[in-house]
Amino acid sequence: MLKLEQIEKRYGTIRAADGVSLTLYDGESLVLAGESGSGKTTLAKIIAGMCRPDSGRVLLDGRELGAVSGRRSFEDCAGIQYIFQDPYSALESSFTVRKTLGETARICRRNKRPCIPAEEALAYVDRKLVGKLDRQVGELSGGQRQKVCIARALMPEPRLIIADESTSMLDKDSGKEVFDLLNRIKTEKGISILAILHDVDFSYTGWDRIAVMWQGKLVEQAIFAEFPKMAEHSYSRCLLEAYQYFNGRDVHERTGKASFGNGEGGIQKTGAGAGFHAE
Repeated sequence: MLKLEQIEKRYGTIRAADGVSLTLYDGESLVLAGESGSGKTTLAKIIAGMCRPDSGRVLLDGRELGAVSGRRSFEDCAGIQYIFQDPYSALESSFTVRKTLGETARICRRNKRPCIPAEEALAYVDRKLVGKLDRQVGELSGGQRQKVCIARALMPEPRLIIADESTSMLDKDSGKEVFDLLNRIKTEKGISILAILHDVDFSYTGWDRIAVMWQGKLVEQAIFAEFPKMAEHSYSRCLLEAYQYFNGRDVHERTGKASFGNGEGGIQKTGAGAGFHAE
């Protein structure tokens, strides 16, 4: 179980994380939603040890992790894997797929950590990619590259995979394939998934929970399937209205509800984000 306690991070006068507390349970998928600049990626990088918080703690099974990766053991670093937004810059285009995944295997062997063989990890994410092991990464499509990134993240057998806007550069069908794959990993391997999203597809049924950030604050948490009918916070409602506007469909189609509801039951309001006003 991963737990954040009162995470604070400032960049000058901007509060990227403002007293954020959040729990992610084993084998759970959690969407962290919010507009660009709301603090989602900052929080994800703090979890992964890529960014030092000004204050607060990151705990795994009740044990505090080092503030940055240099202060964490290899086991702790390997246990939290990060999938970046851009699959084109996340992989070296001139490397073959075999060499790309081989780097991860070598690092694991050097640190005496068990590692899933590259071919096995690649076959798990997409059996068709096994035939491309000796192809250069630059020959792959964006969706294929992102699957290679997911295979690489799987190899150290992590506890948590953070997918930071991992479909934003993919077409809709490729994006859905990635989401389905992440949730299959959660279900079959028990790996927790933290998906960072600013454009949330509320018709997608794979996610377990959603947490909403606005201006560095965590303003709402909910069961994902209940969020459309239970959202209370003004920014949460704007997310839902934007989805309905741009997709031309009622966000409540799945539930048969026509209103946002009164916020009872499924939503947990958190933080002090009630200062938001929709314009």
